[in-house]
Amino acid sequence: MRTVTTISAQIPKHLDSGLTMICEMEERSKSYFVKKALEQLLKEKLEDIEDYQEAKKAYDEFKKSKQKTIPYAKIKKKYRHS
Repeated sequence: MRTVTTISAQIPKHLDSGLTMICEMEERSKSYFVKKALEQLLKEKLEDIEDYQEAKKAYDEFKKSKQKTIPYAKIKKKYRHS
């Protein structure tokens, strides 16, 4: 059995009007579209968090390696005239 939670949100009238119109045309509930939008938003945000964590881990490993860095200006100068 699925467990659900009821939430309440205040949204601007123009969003409610658009949502109502789409619900009528698609013969779906507001809950359906709010759920779909939230699923998409959470998917994107969770991907962003994973990307950040991977980048931070790579950066931390790089810092521990004590490898020398090359300043961007030096690289830019080197390849500007190529």
